[in-house]
Amino acid sequence: MKPIDFIKIAVRDYKNVGAVAPTSKYTVKKVIKGLKPEYKYIIEYGAGSGVFTKEILNVLPHDGKIIAIEMNSNFLKELSKIKDGRLIVLSGDVTKISRDFSQLGLPRVDVIVSGIPISFLKPLERKELVKNTHDILEGGGRFIVYQYSLKILPILKDIFREVSYSFEPRNLPPCFVMIGGK
Repeated sequence: MKPIDFIKIAVRDYKNVGAVAPTSKYTVKKVIKGLKPEYKYIIEYGAGSGVFTKEILNVLPHDGKIIAIEMNSNFLKELSKIKDGRLIVLSGDVTKISRDFSQLGLPRVDVIVSGIPISFLKPLERKELVKNTHDILEGGGRFIVYQYSLKILPILKDIFREVSYSFEPRNLPPCFVMIGGK
């Protein structure tokens, strides 16, 4: 997807798309570094145009699975162009799906990567989403979040055993990558 096409979608669906431009390769690299080679079952919240999805597939074991959840119909079309048997694209609202992960059919969840605009959620929805995410992760699993603010950091620290974060200025706008470890 061309950056201008992404921007047009973001402007039209500004209530659900938290980005103004595609995520930079620098942010993508930081997130991908948070994936361990043994992670086989991954969920991506807000897969967007597939920038992270494609890179996750590049490091995902051949017998792994990634479920990319997205609610924007234009981004769903882009995701459907990715032809890889390890990818399952799911249309839906992450806050609702997180209440019952059993429908996803994964034997376990090793890591969840999130680019959804969590700051757009109501405070109770934020906390519920992070708690549900924590609860579904295997021991040693990670919740990797990239956001434009640190608004979710206190919630991560309340729920996850270990939390780290870094700043990536080479993104538009600059962003934070936060990792909650179970």
